[in-house]
Amino acid sequence: MAVLLQEMSWPEVQEYLQRDDRLILVIGSTEQHGRHMTFGSDVWQPWEMARRLSARTGVLLAPAVNYGMSLHHLGFPGSLSLRPDTVSSVMVDLLDSAYQHGFRHVLLLNGHGGNTAAIQTALAEVLHELPGLEVRLSQWWREPAVIEVLEEAFPGHPPAHADAAETSVVMAVRPDAVHLERAQHSPDAPRVSFLSRHVFLEHYPHGVIGLDPRQASAEVGERVVAAAVATYEQVLNDWRQA
Repeated sequence: MAVLLQEMSWPEVQEYLQRDDRLILVIGSTEQHGRHMTFGSDVWQPWEMARRLSARTGVLLAPAVNYGMSLHHLGFPGSLSLRPDTVSSVMVDLLDSAYQHGFRHVLLLNGHGGNTAAIQTALAEVLHELPGLEVRLSQWWREPAVIEVLEEAFPGHPPAHADAAETSVVMAVRPDAVHLERAQHSPDAPRVSFLSRHVFLEHYPHGVIGLDPRQASAEVGERVVAAAVATYEQVLNDWRQA
């Protein structure tokens, strides 16, 4: 079973820290994912990877951060966003708190690309100020083993947003939250260099970027999750052996 911080008392964490200094931290977003998926998608994907990792390795898993930098999704009702500097401040505070307790190796699983720049800003600060802290910022869609799976399944279509790739992963981890019969996308829309609320609505009015989500497959999603978990398990094991 996964080792969940929210289910532990402080003496139990104290005992954990006497033998291990590794921590898994998940951040996602609360934003639209097309007509066919729900607002929890960017948290559920990395959370399931983290849950499996914790169960395999015994590494402590902290509660997920459910909000992220989603300003470009605010044209869709229900999307909730933090500003970039807020995301960065949250990451600084959480990593600083973990460091004060003795955590020195943090696997940070980010489920939303919009968070990346803000997290990198936070890491520039904390890694400068906190000696001995190591943080691996991981985004499942960028892992070579995952890219290999997706290229085989959807050749020539790199993962985007609420597309066939992401829908496949959600189908693997939360099949009840996917309704392909509702899916619509914009097949002729260009890939823009920067997304704002207005650009998103203009080019992707259904909330989907990339390949038709109706091509998604839970089997592909499970292969993606397995590839990501294997990658991150090696990261955690390398830290343990160092």
